[in-house]
Amino acid sequence: MEEILVFLGVLMGCLARSLVPFMRKLGALAREGRSLSWDHRYTASLAVSLFVGFVASMTVFQAVPAGLGGGITAFCCSFVIGFGSNSITNELMKLVGVV
Repeated sequence: MEEILVFLGVLMGCLARSLVPFMRKLGALAREGRSLSWDHRYTASLAVSLFVGFVASMTVFQAVPAGLGGGITAFCCSFVIGFGSNSITNELMKLVGVV
């Protein structure tokens, strides 16, 4: 059961890190009183984020130490690990010029 919580925590952390810039853009548009018109670039970006998040989760999941605790502690620790690892992945992709 703990393995499922850890995997879900890593995956949710990765996805949260991928969606933060989009949410920031929505907040900026709302403060300006403008609405967001949907562009298919957002759909492609979401698909890539899901893929990168899943791959990062599968990679990082193996490196998460066992015995993080039970329940919410394991989920929170793995969420932070997933968020941080995806942040590093995103920065490396920007550095290389993929994004």
